[in-house]
Amino acid sequence: MKIKKLQINSKENEVSLAVLYKGQWIVLSKLLEQFQANNSKESSKIKSVSKDLISFLQTLPENKEHLNFLLQKADLNAARETKNMKEIMPFRPLLYRDFMLCERHVINSGRLFTKYTMPKVYPIVRAYEAIFRHPFPAFKPKKAWYDNPVYYKGNTLSFIGDGEIVSYPHYTTLKDYELELGMIITKDLLNATEEEGLAAVGAFCVFNDFSARNVQLDEMRKTGFGPCKAKDFASSISNIVVTTDEILPILNTLKTRVFINEKLAAEGQLNEFYHSIGKAIAYASKGEQVYAGEFMASGTIPNCCGMENGHLLNLGDVIRLEIDNIATLTNRVSTELI
Repeated sequence: MKIKKLQINSKENEVSLAVLYKGQWIVLSKLLEQFQANNSKESSKIKSVSKDLISFLQTLPENKEHLNFLLQKADLNAARETKNMKEIMPFRPLLYRDFMLCERHVINSGRLFTKYTMPKVYPIVRAYEAIFRHPFPAFKPKKAWYDNPVYYKGNTLSFIGDGEIVSYPHYTTLKDYELELGMIITKDLLNATEEEGLAAVGAFCVFNDFSARNVQLDEMRKTGFGPCKAKDFASSISNIVVTTDEILPILNTLKTRVFINEKLAAEGQLNEFYHSIGKAIAYASKGEQVYAGEFMASGTIPNCCGMENGHLLNLGDVIRLEIDNIATLTNRVSTELI
């Protein structure tokens, strides 16, 4: 099921979730209005979660049958999204953890990092790789990366939604992006198994982890800390999310695309996770409580960031990310640095 959140009335700040049904976005608050006289226990349950994505996803298994009944019986024309309604970010996460699950991304981005930040060393690296026909040793992940799905924690207060403007900090000279698979957690976990970790994902979305690459090297490799100023200024999530039952059976087949100013900059696929999603989420819960309402991301899908494909951003650019069967995510880069 595809779900998004709408602002129904800007003056009264009225919001409602909407679901995609027969090619139309059906607004839950408008749908339920048609059955007010009925006032059934089942309809009341749906109404109680019709504004909050996490609660809706948590109760969907028990509410889905009745929701489908209402959708089949309703006047859909009276319940569908209208032009005066505005899409908004689907939720504000409690916490954000970003993994780095794809080996090829680590290797490729290391290579371009060298090109952009150490131009005198880059020809030596290219010569080594041409002669020996394998990646330069420094680009390979360390043993700890293979042992466990590593992650960092970012700033949820800087999250923006589809269609919003992203502003890069004044110190940014290498403006990058990262196309990632976003995971919305809907179950509390502690010391979870891989299966329990996967079952805690209520929905997937498209995620863009914006990056100031020129400061990332100093933060991470020279200090052993970070990232912080390289990442915390902005991230974006798609307004549309999709429940896991629709995605998990076909996850590895899904293609990804990056468009900059409507030109195709890169393509990828969700089939290169060294650690599984379930293992990653389980690791996050190792000796630590994970809560429903957290957000986690896969890390960059190989070839889908500028530090891999060579297509970095400029002021005023429009970037659109796509993951098949999930959503698109578009943001315009501000014309000024902050």
